[in-house]
Amino acid sequence: MPAQSVSSGRFHAESASPMARIETAMVVALALFATALPVGAHLAGHLFGLGLCLMLAVLVANFAAPAIPTVLVAAYLFQNLFVSLITPWVADLADFDSARAYNFLLTVTVWFVVMAHYVQSRASFDPAVRRLVNIASGVLLLVLAYFALGAVSAPKQAAVYLRNIATPFLLLQLCIVVAARFGRGVARPLAALGWLLLLYGHVELFLREGLFDLINANDYLEMRLRQVNDTGQWVKLMQETGLVTRDVHDTQKITLLNTPLLGTSIELYRLLGPNFHAISYAYGLAFFCLAFLAGGRIMYMLFALPLLVVVGSKGALILVLLTTLFVTVSRIAPVNALLWIFAAVLAAYAAATFVIGKKVGDYHVIGLLGGIDGFLHNPAGRGLGAGGNLSINMATIDWSRSQALGKTDTALESAIGVLLYQMGIAALAVCAANVCIALAAWRQFLATRRSEFAVVAFALLAVTTNGLFQEEALFAPLAVGTLMMLAGLVLGATSVADRHPSPVVARTAKPVGVRP
Repeated sequence: MPAQSVSSGRFHAESASPMARIETAMVVALALFATALPVGAHLAGHLFGLGLCLMLAVLVANFAAPAIPTVLVAAYLFQNLFVSLITPWVADLADFDSARAYNFLLTVTVWFVVMAHYVQSRASFDPAVRRLVNIASGVLLLVLAYFALGAVSAPKQAAVYLRNIATPFLLLQLCIVVAARFGRGVARPLAALGWLLLLYGHVELFLREGLFDLINANDYLEMRLRQVNDTGQWVKLMQETGLVTRDVHDTQKITLLNTPLLGTSIELYRLLGPNFHAISYAYGLAFFCLAFLAGGRIMYMLFALPLLVVVGSKGALILVLLTTLFVTVSRIAPVNALLWIFAAVLAAYAAATFVIGKKVGDYHVIGLLGGIDGFLHNPAGRGLGAGGNLSINMATIDWSRSQALGKTDTALESAIGVLLYQMGIAALAVCAANVCIALAAWRQFLATRRSEFAVVAFALLAVTTNGLFQEEALFAPLAVGTLMMLAGLVLGATSVADRHPSPVVARTAKPVGVRP
């Protein structure tokens, strides 16, 4: 069937009919309900929460499949907000960590159901869809192999990195299959989540204390601080710098853009967002900025940029600014060599960051060099869970010694450095998959001149480059994960036309998505 383009509509609710707005509200309500219910049920027992999470995932995947992208984004954005509400009644750290794992369980369960349908009816999908699903499947098989290798010596740490590395590719497959089955309308409810995320950020910025009291955020942060206290990280920081961490609020103070290079003493409370993780929150905002940009809408970005500055995530800011600049250029200038120019700009950005970071002993750069050094000593890789911020006690790292040596003893603070350390030469397949998806989007852009394809191409290349200096860039669902979702929605809806009316989101006369 000929495809109907996502680009002929808009990524915002205002363009929809009253009935479509009602349906959008229903999908958002379903998404928040599916996120909150397992967390609330967790108070009655972990098994009860697990059971409800599995049941909701199966029901959504079978009877409300067009709502899957919205449900998953809501789970990654808002789950920790609901965990915060119940934290005063959480027994201990293990119980706390269990309550924060439901969004991954939801993702995996939905993935199994959707991919079972895909396997059964694979021939009915467009060859372009099948190629992208195959690319993701190849990466997932490699990651599983290195998980098995790492689990022999560090099963818990290997499981953490399996989740982080695999999730973006699970999300890509889910969204490309759902979009191919149900078309562009599945993207519409995401806009409402974007505005909710923006509203939350401004409330946190101006009414921090009142908001934190209302949602028990201090209890949540104290539980997180207890985890760090157990590692001795704050004691080590006090011994090395003389800085004393008095309470949870001290841990959230940063200077402007969280860098000494600006030479400013301006201190800000870093925004955490409803997901209670500043960098991931910044990337969540960046995702919605780019999604609205693809429809020619910049108002969201204008409201989001002050929040991105307060969060201080330079990677998320660079992602938004560079992508916006080149998407704008693509609308007014010849585009034949534009992707190569973008790649050259990214290379210059990475080189400048590396040179400056190495000169000042930046943790991200010396962590990357530690990963490269480990790769050169063992190009085959050590298995998932070997090295990385999430695998080791950060209090044991002697940063002064590492700065003197110009590298860490293991891979830290860099997603690509960690991938090279853990997966060896196979890590290049993970990065190459990101590039392949970006190139698929770029080919569509050259053929159609529709901006959503340019957004996907530029954004995926930019976030992969950010992976040199951030673990979150390639491991957080709200970073590369949401961009993989956007890629799946755009490429899937373009490849295959709507074939079935959605049981939750009805097809409307006006297409909804992003406009050129």
